[in-house]
Amino acid sequence: MLVICYGIAKSGSTLAFELVKGVLESAGHSQKKLKGAPGIKPRGRGNHMESVEKADLAALIDAVGPDRIVAAKTHKTFDDTLFAWMEEQQRLRRLQVVASYRDPRDICLSLIDHGARSRDSGRRGFSRIKDLDDAEHVVSRAIGKFAKWGALEGTLRLYFETAAFDPDAAIAAIEGVLGVKGDAESAKKHAFEDAFTQRNKAKRSRYLDEMDEAEQARMLKTFGPFIEQACLAQDDQWYRAVRGRLLAGMPSEEIGVG
Repeated sequence: MLVICYGIAKSGSTLAFELVKGVLESAGHSQKKLKGAPGIKPRGRGNHMESVEKADLAALIDAVGPDRIVAAKTHKTFDDTLFAWMEEQQRLRRLQVVASYRDPRDICLSLIDHGARSRDSGRRGFSRIKDLDDAEHVVSRAIGKFAKWGALEGTLRLYFETAAFDPDAAIAAIEGVLGVKGDAESAKKHAFEDAFTQRNKAKRSRYLDEMDEAEQARMLKTFGPFIEQACLAQDDQWYRAVRGRLLAGMPSEEIGVG
């Protein structure tokens, strides 16, 4: 089974990926790089996907096969027309999606931090993000992409606050959806000590201290339903609405973040 770990940038996506890898490795499933496999970056660190086209996905699923469970990470999103096919692959247990996400207010702050570091070091990644306007635009687009992965029936949605601050609960959820039993302490050591992760400010709800009232009100106006339903309530209402619209043929760019 192929496990695709998708995440919004700066949402703890690398941490979620490494927790999945740690669980699988401790359960006896090797996570060595799938060298030469379809859609896997040849020079990337670990199993990072450079394509989510149907042909590449199908070939990669076949390459992994039914006897192994291998995790791969991506920030890319699949075409709207593949939504039903992706759900079928999950129902057949040939594919499992783990989609990581975070309160968009904290993602915006993390993006601004990363932008400043990129400019200071002369790197291009996120260097264009200088303020809340820039970050809000990026996150709005990112949530639209996350919506498709998160709305797939059977996807494990892994909240940043859980992965970062309650990893035992995150590991239990990963084990449950993958049908394996690993070693939690080994998985945590891998993810938090041994693996490469983007260790940013390890703080809950940064926006409370780092956004003024006007900025917080602006974020709620833009991201309100996602914050209230997906992040705070963590129920299925927001995702059910997205799934229904995608299955009805509505283009994903029209779904929005509300």
